[in-house]
Amino acid sequence: MVTGWTSSSDRHGARIWRAPDLGGVELFRASLTEFSFSPHAHEEFFIALTERGRAAAVYRGGTHMVGPGDVIMLNPEEPHAGGPPAGAGWTYRALYADPALMSGIAADLGADSGGKPPRFGRDLVRDRDVTARLRHFHRLAETPLTEALERETYLAETLVLLAGRHGEPPREPRAAGREHDAVRLCREYLRAHARENVTLQTLSGLTGLSPFHLCRVFGKAVGMTPHAYLTQARVRRAKALLKTGLPAGEVAVEAGFYDQAHLTRHFKRLVGVTPARYARDAAVRSL
Repeated sequence: MVTGWTSSSDRHGARIWRAPDLGGVELFRASLTEFSFSPHAHEEFFIALTERGRAAAVYRGGTHMVGPGDVIMLNPEEPHAGGPPAGAGWTYRALYADPALMSGIAADLGADSGGKPPRFGRDLVRDRDVTARLRHFHRLAETPLTEALERETYLAETLVLLAGRHGEPPREPRAAGREHDAVRLCREYLRAHARENVTLQTLSGLTGLSPFHLCRVFGKAVGMTPHAYLTQARVRRAKALLKTGLPAGEVAVEAGFYDQAHLTRHFKRLVGVTPARYARDAAVRSL
C-alpha cells in the first residue's frame, strides 16, 4: 500500500499529489474550462499528456495547439502559459520530474551524459508508445493500492523511452547484458520477500545496477518485469496454501496480497480459474 503520499484537489477538478517513493515525483491531473495559466516556469521537468479536449499552449516563442495523445516536454525553468480555447475543455495529466531523477535516466542511455539530465527541444511529441506508457504510469500512480515495484517499473520505462527517443540528441538505452548474478539475486530476493512491498530501489541496491538498467536486464533474462515475477511468486505460494484447505482470505494475506479481491484478480489472470475454484478442484483431487 502507498504510504507517505500527499495530495490535494479543488472544486474545478484539478488534483496534485506527490510520490516520495518515486523520487519525489509530483503529479497533476485536471479538467479545465474557462481557465488559462499565467506565464510561469517550474524547477522540475514538466511532462504533460493531453487525454481529452484541446489547449492553446504558449512556450518556446509560439502558441501550440495540443490535442488527445499529444505530449509536451519542457526543461526546468522554461516559461509557459495557456489553457483551453474559449468554449473548449482540456483534460490532461502531468508529472514534474526532479533534474536529479532525469540525470539518472540520462546515465542509463548509451552515450556518456556527464551526469547531466537530458534536454528536450521539440514543440510536441506524438508517439503512441510514449503516450500509452505515460498514461498507464500516471493512472497507476493515482491509485493508492498499486505496488511500489509496479509504479517504479512503469516510471523507469516511460522516462527512458521519453529521453531516449525525444531528447536532444536521441539516444539508445544501454544494451541489456546478461548479468546472471544480478538476475539470480533478484529472483531469490523476490521469492524470499514475496509478502513484502518490494521496491525497485531495493533491488537496485542489491545488485549494484541502476533501477532503469535492472528492469531491462531482468526482462531480457526472465521474460517479464520484476513486478510480474513477484506476482507469479505470490500466486505460486497461494496455490500451495489453497491445497492445504486454508480459507482464501487468509491465503491472500499469507501470500502477500492486499486482500481476497486482489488475490482473485491476479490468480485468475495467471491460473485461469478463481482461487475458490482451484481450492475445490484440489480438494476433489486429494480424495
